[in-house]
Amino acid sequence: MESNDPRSARRRRQQLTMWLTCAALLIGAVLLLTLPVPLPWPLRIGLAAIDLIVAATLWLVGRQHFGRHP
Repeated sequence: MESNDPRSARRRRQQLTMWLTCAALLIGAVLLLTLPVPLPWPLRIGLAAIDLIVAATLWLVGRQHFGRHP
């Protein structure tokens, strides 16, 4: 049953924003490692690792925040 509650709409919008941000960070990390970017390999690996860590942290915090609510 669909609810027109403004709080649920805000919650869905926040979940979508979190999901898109995580996806963008993951795609950015993969592209950073695969595309020929004029950066030294250690720097590319470090930046990709930071992207992956931030995406995992954001996903975990979002899962805890949005987790088991009705």
